[in-house]
Amino acid sequence: MIKRQVIVTWYTPEEKLPAEDEGVIATVSGNVNGTIIFDHALQTVCYDKKEGWYSEDYNFTELTVHVWCDLEAYKG
Repeated sequence: MIKRQVIVTWYTPEEKLPAEDEGVIATVSGNVNGTIIFDHALQTVCYDKKEGWYSEDYNFTELTVHVWCDLEAYKG
């Protein structure tokens, strides 16, 4: 049986930022209009120099990205 192991590098936003508007996997904490609260949850997010971090799935009113990794290792 062949097993595939994919290893990625996790970065803090202070260490490195992803390419603009490219989806990455991140551990986030945040609030979606007071209805959904994320606490160190995995989420796909993007980064924009003007707007900062954002999600295409949720309209966060507060969003903190703790660490992120790119999806290239997963061919995303």
